[in-house]
Amino acid sequence: MTTTVDYDLTRAQRKLDELDRVLRSVRGRLGNTLDIRRVCGDVERLRDSLALLCEHAPGEPHSAPPNPRAELEPLTEVPYDPSLFADADDEGIGGMRPQRR
Repeated sequence: MTTTVDYDLTRAQRKLDELDRVLRSVRGRLGNTLDIRRVCGDVERLRDSLALLCEHAPGEPHSAPPNPRAELEPLTEVPYDPSLFADADDEGIGGMRPQRR
């Protein structure tokens, strides 16, 4: 399914409206604490940023993500130079070799 940027931004605005409604409910139960004010401020900043996005991308079709297979480079069968890994430990097993000084 292909969506448009306009559709996605409208969905984001609706989700932000829903978050705002839920936060008002939480504020009613917990009071106007510093944490609630901070989250509500974050929602307002998101709302402002989303409004800017809406201004700059009205109705443009959503571009498909790049095909990851198109960017793959084939690996050769030539082994790596072992000196590249002389002082390295295997990931997840680090520290198993005796320390050299």
